[in-house]
Amino acid sequence: MKKFFYCLILLITICAVFACTGMAPKEQVIGSDNCYLVDFNSGRVLYAKGENDKKPIASMVKIMTLLITFENVDSGKLSLDQKVPISHEAAAQVGSEMFLDEGVEYPLSDLIKGIVTMSANDASVAVAELIGGDEVAFTGMMNQRAAALGMNDTLFSNATGYPTKEEQYSTAKDVACMMRELAKHKEYYNFSTIWLEDYTHPSGRVTQMANTNKLIRHYKGCDAGKTGYTDSAKFCLAGTAVRDGMRVVGSVLGAQDSKARFRAMSTLFNYGFNNFKNVVLVKGGSPLSVDVKVNGGKKDKLAVMAKSDLSVLQAKGEGNAKLEYNIPESVKAPINCGDKIGEVYAVVDGRKVAVCDVLAAEEIKKASIWDYVKKIM
Repeated sequence: MKKFFYCLILLITICAVFACTGMAPKEQVIGSDNCYLVDFNSGRVLYAKGENDKKPIASMVKIMTLLITFENVDSGKLSLDQKVPISHEAAAQVGSEMFLDEGVEYPLSDLIKGIVTMSANDASVAVAELIGGDEVAFTGMMNQRAAALGMNDTLFSNATGYPTKEEQYSTAKDVACMMRELAKHKEYYNFSTIWLEDYTHPSGRVTQMANTNKLIRHYKGCDAGKTGYTDSAKFCLAGTAVRDGMRVVGSVLGAQDSKARFRAMSTLFNYGFNNFKNVVLVKGGSPLSVDVKVNGGKKDKLAVMAKSDLSVLQAKGEGNAKLEYNIPESVKAPINCGDKIGEVYAVVDGRKVAVCDVLAAEEIKKASIWDYVKKIM
């Protein structure tokens, strides 16, 4: 009888361990009352806890500094190899820094590297001065960009997140919002995945850069993130990870220690990957099994294709996604390859959750009189 009870207890324990991978993270996240997790592609909220509480976010402010920088690079206003002069104000920054030399010019890419890996305040101010003229003007740009993104519960007072007398705050939701926007810039990952690097200054002096986001080394799939710490903000983290074609973005505010923030983020990531999956319904460029008649053309039917991948995020227990087409029964020639014909929707439980354009997969010219004669004959 005792053996039976021991086996029963063991079985219950094993079931509990496996069950915890799919349970809501509020049962698992220890040391954070403010966290948020979203799907990168769709923006769908996967988990939220205290997401609208206004809190100091320390150096996670630099996510916006980086976002504006990469937006300027992508638009061509800045180049990664351009030289940036280091002012007295930038070189005089305290806290985390890469120890820039005043009056010396550094490549913009090196400053970005310092911000991303070691959260360098001096590099952040140098970049702010480059883009805005001075840090105050750049901070205004940060708040404008936040408003444009719908970050209604965020206020920036500097480009670094270093504590000042001025009010500065955000929320777990808003932090995840700007982290998601930053994660759209492919060039960012060339910096965010750096773990350790000995950086040589123009003078020949060497500074070791160590990434403050430990998850890029210790969590499979994590390839970017930004930490933050002050006495008031405690330990914070925003990050993103990708597995099996599904990317998630998360934020954790106010953890009690450094290990707690990484543990909390890992739990959020695990929850997303264990309970949701990205399903590709249609591959971009692939033919669609839809008949479209052609009026007045050299051919009677038009082959159509999806413009891009059509994918949907599905949770366990949700119904399978179905395809719904918005395509005319017939089109009039001439038709060029690549012309938009209609749309295809991904439908889950009666809701349209994603859409993709349907394009002509071939060119069909207008029929000539001889073409009509051949059809009759």
